Amino acid sequence: MASSEQAGFVFAVAFIVLFAGFTAMIPVDLQGAGATVEILVPVDPSLISDWTDYENFTKSTMTPIGSNYVIYYDDLGGFNWRATFATAVETFEVGAKVYWGPLWLGALDYVRFISDDGTNYDTSLTLTDIENDGVDGIAKYNLVFSSSGNDAGDLILYWNVTTYATPALAWAASALYVVHGVGFSPNTDIISLLIGILFLQLPDVPFEINLLLAVFPWASVVYIIWFIVKESLPFI
Repeated sequence: MASSEQAGFVFAVAFIVLFAGFTAMIPVDLQGAGATVEILVPVDPSLISDWTDYENFTKSTMTPIGSNYVIYYDDLGGFNWRATFATAVETFEVGAKVYWGPLWLGALDYVRFISDDGTNYDTSLTLTDIENDGVDGIAKYNLVFSSSGNDAGDLILYWNVTTYATPALAWAASALYVVHGVGFSPNTDIISLLIGILFLQLPDVPFEINLLLAVFPWASVVYIIWFIVKESLPFI
């Protein structure tokens, strides 16, 4: 009897480990379609197909501070952000807030802008850079944190080339559209997926299917707890 219980314990532990492992291996495309990017004007969907969240803005949605324009947006890819356009040098900067405990004292971890051809513009992106990199009114950049080199998402800037010959003209007319998107984050999304399965909170999944997925992991957890308690208290 004891050997069968031990075998059950080993099986339950192995099941939990394999379940978590296989969940982590689910391809991104099978974890849901991600956010539907309702951007301000149409842009090639292939540019944004890998995003799970995004923020978009133009000059008119930013706040003028002196001669500059600033926008704050929170909880994008697990970070809170500030984007700035410095009018005097016609330059964009984007940074994630750096906190001291719960406090933000103004420090930012700025991102570097890397174009599709591999050009690294460091932490400042000018309207001239955007014009040079633009193809049919679309310029795309990979973003990496300057402190660590870790991925910080993508930035797409686009404008109507028929109406505005350059991004500078589009910016002046509040018609240069900026989209900051982030893609799949294994550390965040896998945890969310496991929690969704175990606590019956998977989005866009029928309750019955979610319940079926949760039964076996929970049964294994209960069995493991029972076995540990039983072995700790021999009189049970």
